[in-house]
Amino acid sequence: MLSITKIFSFESAHSISDYEGACSNLHGHSYVLHVTVSGEELEKDMLLDFKALKKIVKEEIIEKLDHTLVLKNTENHKRDFQQMWQKIFWMEHEPTAERMLLWMKDRIVPKLPSHVKLESLTLYETATCYACWKG
Repeated sequence: MLSITKIFSFESAHSISDYEGACSNLHGHSYVLHVTVSGEELEKDMLLDFKALKKIVKEEIIEKLDHTLVLKNTENHKRDFQQMWQKIFWMEHEPTAERMLLWMKDRIVPKLPSHVKLESLTLYETATCYACWKG
């Protein structure tokens, strides 16, 4: 089994509304995302061109989340934030690192070639705090 990893970064703000603590306040992160794909077959001596992986992740993830306010889609949030912010990404669930990873997985998997599988996603909120999804 071969694998390749591409690392991305983006800036976003969020609030965890169903949380008792500091994370219920609006705050931001400099996220770092590691995307690892794997497979057995090589096409033109590569598992997947890094440029192709970059294009998928950029279009499906980074362009939607970078410099965006990420919030759970609730009536209270819509009332409080929709008029104040230009770029809001509404999530069905609280925008925790774990929920964001599940959303990312669902966006990336259908875009990959059939001979490549998404192996793992690791999302750093800070230099020492991260969540990981493994296929």
